[in-house]
Amino acid sequence: MIEESRGERPRGEQQDVGEDFNAMNYTDFVSMLRNKIRTDPNIRFVIVADWVDVRKTRAAKAIIDQDAKRLHIDSITIRATRKQHMEDVNAFQSGVKWEEI
Repeated sequence: MIEESRGERPRGEQQDVGEDFNAMNYTDFVSMLRNKIRTDPNIRFVIVADWVDVRKTRAAKAIIDQDAKRLHIDSITIRATRKQHMEDVNAFQSGVKWEEI
């Protein structure tokens, strides 16, 4: 737990935005997260999403690589079969977690 005495804000509750991630394009998704952060600066996000395609998995990798801290994203998990995982192993090795289904 983060101590407020050090001047740090306490972490808010985590909200799973996996369905939004799969339903929205990258720009709209990031905009939605920014709006939620403006409303509640302590909010934290996790993304637990089902496999859509390689493009969506690469978008998850881009978020982890570039925007995770700024967008308050604690983790991203993609549920995928072994075959789907093998389509872009590199995306999963960059911090995107793989949950085998």
